[in-house]
Amino acid sequence: MRKTLLIFFCLFVTGTQAQQLLPPSGSFSKDSVFIGELLRYTLVHRHPAAQEVILPDSTFDFSPFELVRQDFYPTATRAGISTDSTVYTLRTFETQPIQQLVLPATVLQGTDTLQVFARPHSVVLRQLVRTVSEPLNLRTQTTLAPVEKRFDWPILLLWIVTIAALAALVWLIFGQVIKTKYQLYRLRKDHLYFNSRYNSHVDRFVKTGTPTSMEKAVALWKNYLTKLERSAINSFTTKEIVEYYNDDEQVNLALRFCDKAIYGNVTAEPDQETNQALSMLRRFARSRYKTHREITRNVKNKR
Repeated sequence: MRKTLLIFFCLFVTGTQAQQLLPPSGSFSKDSVFIGELLRYTLVHRHPAAQEVILPDSTFDFSPFELVRQDFYPTATRAGISTDSTVYTLRTFETQPIQQLVLPATVLQGTDTLQVFARPHSVVLRQLVRTVSEPLNLRTQTTLAPVEKRFDWPILLLWIVTIAALAALVWLIFGQVIKTKYQLYRLRKDHLYFNSRYNSHVDRFVKTGTPTSMEKAVALWKNYLTKLERSAINSFTTKEIVEYYNDDEQVNLALRFCDKAIYGNVTAEPDQETNQALSMLRRFARSRYKTHREITRNVKNKR
């Protein structure tokens, strides 16, 4: 009698567990699909909360479909029943007119596992080519046809935009430094050029004693200061130049000596007075160059 009751109890428990292993439900988001088109498949499994269930992941074979993405949703439990759901984004490149998918849910029972499968669900492959001429006309000539080379304008435009963006970035970061360096370079170059030509005129005046060489030296000095000061000094009279430089004694004395030698025809050859005047003009030009150089550097440091 005890054996009979034990067998009956085991059969009852097994039947109860079998009833609890409900199959999942799965379905596609639409009935038809093109080759390569994305398609969603939703798998939902409801089971007792005490059961541990695993739904297929990326390691599962979804043939004839390919898995593109998988979206899990948190388990929801209500009245002792848990609901697991997953949405699979699939695509197919197979050509069968009707394609079917069957996914299982894996139930863990101690050391054993049991798979329960959803009912098969199918989609129809939508054909883009409706009719095919019979027989097919196949070409036997496989020689490559020459293709005209075309200039890749989008790539050129991309390069131009990239270079312009990099140049703008460099200028934004180092623009003031570059500008200051260039200004200092121009100042030094102009001063060296002035010195070279001014010394040539002075040497010619020392050798020949002609007032023309002194006149050219003074004109060069005025033109250099005109560019350096950014003022029309070369159009000023001697008195206006002296006033422009706040009655500088060296400028006043040097220009008066030069005017006397050029326009007064007082001397026909260089003497101590004229040599001193030309040297004073050279030193004054160098002094103004150093002043503007320091101003340019100070502007950079302030910024």
